[in-house]
Order: sequence, then C-alpha cells, then structure tokens
Amino acid sequence: MKPPWKHVSYPRALAVTLGVILAITLLYGGLTSTTAFGAYNSAWDGASELRDLSNDWNAETALLQNTTTYADHEPNGSVAFVLSPDTEYTPREADRVERFVRAGGTLVVAEDFDAQSNELLEAVGAQAGFNGSLIRDERNHDTAPTLPRVENLTDHPSTTGVDRLTLNRGTPVEPGDATVLATTSNYSYLDANQNGELDDDETMRPYPVATVEQLGAGEVVAVGDPSLFINAMLERPGNRRFARNLLATHDTAVVDVSHLEGLPPLVRAQFALQSSTPLQVVLGLLLVLGLSYLFETATLLRRLPERIRPTAARPDDADAQFPLDSTTDQETLERWIRGQHPDWNSERVRRVTDRIISENSEGQHDD
Repeated sequence: MKPPWKHVSYPRALAVTLGVILAITLLYGGLTSTTAFGAYNSAWDGASELRDLSNDWNAETALLQNTTTYADHEPNGSVAFVLSPDTEYTPREADRVERFVRAGGTLVVAEDFDAQSNELLEAVGAQAGFNGSLIRDERNHDTAPTLPRVENLTDHPSTTGVDRLTLNRGTPVEPGDATVLATTSNYSYLDANQNGELDDDETMRPYPVATVEQLGAGEVVAVGDPSLFINAMLERPGNRRFARNLLATHDTAVVDVSHLEGLPPLVRAQFALQSSTPLQVVLGLLLVLGLSYLFETATLLRRLPERIRPTAARPDDADAQFPLDSTTDQETLERWIRGQHPDWNSERVRRVTDRIISENSEGQHDD
C-alpha cells in the first residue's frame, strides 16, 4: 500500500503550496496597515497595542469607521481615542462626537502639527487647542532633545502612578480654561523654525502638553503628541501607565479610525459588510451557491463507475490501477456525465470530463 502522498503529483503539490503562501500573504496584507498611528499597524509607528491595552481591563474594544456608530455605545463608561486625523470632521460628524461627550463619554484627542484636531476640539466646544510648534528640551530628554521627558504632573486619576511622560516630537497644548495634567521642564523651548537650535527669539520655559476639561457630563483630554500612544513609545517610562489610566475606569474603548487614511482592504470590507444588509444577503447567496456547486461535483465523482473514477478516489489498500477503459474515450465519458446531469451546459460537462481524465492520467504517471 502506497503512502497517501505518493498519490499527489509534484506539480499539484507545488501549485497547492504556492496557493497557500499567496493566500496567507493576501490575508496579512488585507488585515494590516502601514499608516502612522493606525490601529492596524503593528510596526513601531502604529497603534495596534493601544487596541489591545483594554483587554488588560476586560474592556470591550470598538473600532469606528463612521461617526454614526458613536450612538451605538453607551457614553457613560466609554472612552474614545482620536489620534491625529488625516481629514477634518464635518459639522455633522463633530456634532455626533459632541453628543457622545456631553452625554458622559470621555474623548481623548492627541495631535502634534495638523489643524484637523483643533477644528474638532473647537467644534465640540472644548477650550484647549494645539500650538503646532515643535518642543525641544536640551537637558531633560530621552535619547534626543525632540523626545522631552515630562515630569511635572498634576494629581489626577489619569496620572496616578505615572512619574513621567516621554514625548516624541510633540507640541504644547494651549489650555484655555482646561486643567493642565502635564508640563515640560524649565529648559524646554519651541523650535519654531525647526533648525535644532535655541535662537535669540526662542525662550526656555515650561509648556503644558496634556489637559483635561469637563464638557457636559463627559470630559475631553488633549495630548500634544499622538506618538505617545504608538507601539514604540508605549514602552517609554510612564506612557503605557498613562494610557492604561485613561482606559481603566471605562468599560468600552473606542478607537475612532473614521478619518484615518490607509485602512486595510479587508477591514474596509468588514465595515462595509457590517453596515449594509443588502451586501450581507448577496454574500450569503454567493456562499450558498458556491457550496452547492462543490457538493454537486463531489456527488458526481462518487457516482462515477469505478473503471472511470479518478485515481485519487481508488482504495487505499489496492495497488491496482484504474485507467480509463480503452473503449471509454472522452466522448463516451461526456455522454455518461450528460445523462447523469441533463441540466448541465456543455461547458460544465466538458470541464468535469477534462478534470476526470486529467486526474486519472496523473494517477497513472505517479505509479
């Protein structure tokens, strides 16, 4: 008795292997992203770990591709993260976010140099805003002056157990009437022209980089550096604990990806499928038709006479070969299949005939 793999031809094995590799590659590419601050980007500049942090607190994690789904989550006990959006929120979209906050939700907006986040904060009624200039600190920094260490922290639930924060090319937060949570050292300054030097018109002084303010029944947290929440920076002292504190008192963590470009194709397809009932119906019908086709083909192969059955279907305990009978040519086989399935068209009959002859021929060569 021959081992099962002896019945598989090398070309077929190679084709299957390449098919599996291609499927894995397409699946990985369809589920991952290279977009900075992206919730599906597992590289150093992605925010995939932020998605997973809520699991430490047994909290639900929800990804929002459309602001309409803010209404699907109970604001009390929910925190939403908006990390450096690529496009601006329309007045209607901002209104949905504002309703979420005023009803008791927590909104965390992290930004450095783009204007979209300021527009969102203003639209929801928050006082804080982002300055947009780069902070440098020549004395209190991590590996470079553009990674300042922030050690002046206000006593607040979000800073509990946090002895410092580490920024990466951050910007000050202009607090307005908001409460300042974190401030840089006296040696920090704004490098307005980004020449990497302290110029005569640039002054060293402390700058707020995180604030919190009440808005209705909820609150808005503004952080002057979205990089604080990326995978690489969560490993810096204090950053992970700060992120956990923002999550700890909430049952649901909402990551708003509605205005981030570069979402993975399969993720977009998942969102589209979830939001469209007609699309769900069409996909279900296609799945049923596909399974029906496979079932009919398998049934036909089982009903073939043993003398014309493909080699792959021969008994395991027999070395006997099952070639097509000398009198059973392609035309005879086609007539037999057409008699078994009169509803099949000529193209389908020919395709099944070719498959049977091909598999039987490969089986003979393998032996």
